[in-house]
Amino acid sequence: MFFILKVLFLFFPLLSKNEFFLNFYSKYEIREYLKKGCKIGNKTRLYRVTLSSSFKGDKFFIGDNCTLTNCILLGHDASPSLYIKELINNDNYYLPGSRTSYRSPIIIGNNVFIGYGSIILPGVNIGDNVVIAAGSIVINDIPSDGVYAGNPAKYIKSINSFVDKYKILLKEKPEFF
Repeated sequence: MFFILKVLFLFFPLLSKNEFFLNFYSKYEIREYLKKGCKIGNKTRLYRVTLSSSFKGDKFFIGDNCTLTNCILLGHDASPSLYIKELINNDNYYLPGSRTSYRSPIIIGNNVFIGYGSIILPGVNIGDNVVIAAGSIVINDIPSDGVYAGNPAKYIKSINSFVDKYKILLKEKPEFF
């Protein structure tokens, strides 16, 4: 069903303007995220977010008033199994559970925006009031109240200076909003 909704959305872009379809799609999409081990706070919106899934299950906790846009949350890392023989459970590598992965939950605070194309790695905690710029790779915990960008993501500026910048732009160039 989810696949059918995605295909309809892709091939019939006018549906993206239909409030009934959008509400139906959003509710169905959220159910799919919940099935994958994601807890989602109030007033949080996920736009085509990819959640990793594994045989043992990955965990994701997303706070209130967040927006995640076409990003990837990786709750596990299977790469160590290529180098540590104790992590190989079955020589039939294609079977579920044949390799043990490192897994650690991703925790995202309140009032967080994660930009298009960003990747969040296992075990990362993102504080409250944070903007992660588009295309960023987050490999370490991110403290609250900041804007971060890059590969790996680094502190750029305080959330207050970010907000102040956009308040000025809103006042000077309202047509851009």
